[in-house]
Amino acid sequence: MRYRTDIQRDIFLMFLSLSVAQLSVFIRGITGLPLLWLAPLGQLAVIAQPFLMLRLVGYFHEVPPLIYRATLGGMVVSWLLLIVSGTPLPTVPTLIVVAYFVLGNGYAVLAFVSGAFSSVGVVRQRLRFAAAGSAFLVVVFVLAGVNVVFPTARTVTLSLIQVLSICAALTYYLGFVPPDWLKLAWKHAELRYYLHQLPRSDERTLENIFAPLYQGVTRVMGTSVVAVRIALWDENSQQLVFHDTSKQPEPPTEFFFSHIFQHIWQQQSPMVLYKSARLSPEYQRLLETFNTRAMVTVPIATHEHTLGLLIILLEHTSLFVDDDLRLLSIFAQQTAIQLENHALVEKLYRQNEDLEQIVAVRTVELQRSNEELKLFAYVASHDLQEPLRTISSYLQLIESRYQDKLDDTGREFIAFAVDGAVRMKALISDILIYSRVETEVNKFVPVNFQEVLDEVRQLLEAAIAEAEATITCESLPKVKADRRLILQLFQNLVSNALKYRGACKPEIHISATQKKAEWVFAVRDNGIGIEPQYLEQIFVVFRRLHGRGKYEGTGIGLAICKKAVELHRGRLWAESEPGKGSTFFFTIPV
Repeated sequence: MRYRTDIQRDIFLMFLSLSVAQLSVFIRGITGLPLLWLAPLGQLAVIAQPFLMLRLVGYFHEVPPLIYRATLGGMVVSWLLLIVSGTPLPTVPTLIVVAYFVLGNGYAVLAFVSGAFSSVGVVRQRLRFAAAGSAFLVVVFVLAGVNVVFPTARTVTLSLIQVLSICAALTYYLGFVPPDWLKLAWKHAELRYYLHQLPRSDERTLENIFAPLYQGVTRVMGTSVVAVRIALWDENSQQLVFHDTSKQPEPPTEFFFSHIFQHIWQQQSPMVLYKSARLSPEYQRLLETFNTRAMVTVPIATHEHTLGLLIILLEHTSLFVDDDLRLLSIFAQQTAIQLENHALVEKLYRQNEDLEQIVAVRTVELQRSNEELKLFAYVASHDLQEPLRTISSYLQLIESRYQDKLDDTGREFIAFAVDGAVRMKALISDILIYSRVETEVNKFVPVNFQEVLDEVRQLLEAAIAEAEATITCESLPKVKADRRLILQLFQNLVSNALKYRGACKPEIHISATQKKAEWVFAVRDNGIGIEPQYLEQIFVVFRRLHGRGKYEGTGIGLAICKKAVELHRGRLWAESEPGKGSTFFFTIPV
């Protein structure tokens, strides 16, 4: 932009004003020519330095008109004195020139120091060095005045003037044209501070994301900031929407589609506007819309795409605007990354909410379906028992009343029918038991598993005696559970161990081991064992591995065991080898 070119031009002129005198000495030295006109030219150039310095101050600080006119008048008067009187100047003209230098550079020192305290990062460091350079120069000309008033101190003052002149040149160099490595070090320090202010992933909201950016803008641009506006692209309305609390009026939408913003958006390049007579009408209207004298616009963008604009309204701009733009661009890019991450997290959060809602709906539907199935099984089983009892009773009545009229085949048919009715009644009874397992769960209370096992022994006393079985157990714990379900669980497992016995007398051992947050129970027998491929199938309702003629039962016992364990949030599984017995394991949380 033209504004940045103006700053670079004035910095060049300021350095040129200080170097022309030295350049004239250098040229005379290498050529040997007198060049009488070059020395006065160098002196006139040095006289312009305070005024040129004041022009640089005017880019970032309001210079009072009185100071500006006094410095301009001092430059003109000093030129006239130099032209009329020649060198060396008399005492009074010398003191006038010294006063002019002290006024111009003294005010510059104050402005640079004020600017340094109101900004951070690269700009603060550069303003500090610029302030130091002007301060050294002020002291140099004060010593020059002392040298005129007190000639006897010339030996000391000349040495000091030479040292301070070198210091002024060095600090001006570091302030106005510092090496890249030094600017990079300053920039990294400020960037580390900015990154430290960024919110954690679990604290990201638009307000928390924008807060470090607002703070960073204020630190970089200083007290000249009037307002900070953040406009983000809204996909729904297809336009830029402000996301700040500024009381500044919002510009018409068409402003964002102007050539200026189109260029910033597409090129991802920042822009500086400063109110001046040379500004184009379009830019003038833009500044009037925002009611500001200066404006910095930085794209909030990643390498892939632009998300919005950072618009900074200023009372003044910066002397080192390029450094400001580089730092602000980094801040804006980090903000864009934060916004993208926030959008991804929000999208994932919404997807999780949708999934949770779907799961909740499906869970309710599944629970309703299960309840209906349980009710159906209970009602169907209950209602089917009455006609089965009627059929069985009438068949037995026919068999007893008409026994002499039936031949062997007829009696066999009736026996088959009665047996089928009895088996059907047993199946229905087991279905009722299975449906009650889940519908009649009691509140979990501490249950002494040792006492439960003793009760099972009493219930199965006749079967144990008939099989001549031996049941041993280790010390069993007391765990919170439903006592009725645990009793049913142990009874079914011990009954199976008695039923599926081999040639040897049954030996059943029950143990319990605590592992982390659960108890692992084991019921081991020396029965016929199970083929490995059937170890999962045996827990399916009505799944039998043997014919009814060999082992009685309906095949629902282990399914009831599995349901009882699952209601305790545990697991049930079996380990077995044919002919070597089986071990049934189940877990109960502590």
